[in-house]
Amino acid sequence: MLSAYRPGSPATPFENYSTTGIAYFLQRGHRMLTALFAQAAGAYGEPLALVEVQPVIAGAGIADLCLTFEGGKQVIIEVDVEPETAGGVELMAALAATASGWDGRPSLVHLSLPGAAAEPGWNLVDWLEVAEALDGDPDPLAQQFAEFVLRDVLGLGEVPLEQAVTTNRLYALGGAAVRRVLGERARYVNSASRPLHGRYRYIGTTFSVDGGEMEYWVGLVNETVPLGEHYHLMLASKTARLGKSAAHPRATGDWKWLHWTGLGRVVRPITPAVYDELLARLPL
Repeated sequence: MLSAYRPGSPATPFENYSTTGIAYFLQRGHRMLTALFAQAAGAYGEPLALVEVQPVIAGAGIADLCLTFEGGKQVIIEVDVEPETAGGVELMAALAATASGWDGRPSLVHLSLPGAAAEPGWNLVDWLEVAEALDGDPDPLAQQFAEFVLRDVLGLGEVPLEQAVTTNRLYALGGAAVRRVLGERARYVNSASRPLHGRYRYIGTTFSVDGGEMEYWVGLVNETVPLGEHYHLMLASKTARLGKSAAHPRATGDWKWLHWTGLGRVVRPITPAVYDELLARLPL
């Protein structure tokens, strides 16, 4: 399945991995996961006949997944592990327009983060439902993938510092906090400096509070320059004042952002609660 990925796909390696995991369990006939997508597609009780990874949909581009049930029902699945971008919305519209001309009119399913808005013609399934479908499966691989979904996609649970700088979990934690505190209006992107010997000047999440300009950032900032092993958890604002102000950190000396606040050196696993504590200092 990994060899099925095509040049020109907008998917990131992280999204590719997530898509491949879903495809693996569907191809293996995972009963609960198959039922989840069958229900969203209106193919109740039908077993899967074919799982295609990144098929080219003529005239529309590359889909993430295409399922064919034994009764002939086809399903196009768009997989997202981050908020949908303008380019992603355009692709979904193109896929919907193309699929409307197919015989049998395929169902369209958007696998998204919780709280995503439904695009016209698309049925929503969220990643929390995927984790719930895998929950209780005795297969160790299913348990591992469910844990991956909860921590690396949904940002649930604590993140030790060593995982924060080596996995996707800090990004997931930051994205989940922004969605939780700011709601559907918020937009965010992952942002980090280029790593040097596995250490970062900064790594975290740049976001907006109202769908406008992304003028806020939250994440880890290295304590020293040259880079050391200690990090501080901080919130930054380009122009608006923040509660409990702190000095501009040396490691981000090239940032022209005026306001900073933080919770000090990270000595314990980072939790959703500490992100909420920092985001409470926003001028909302």
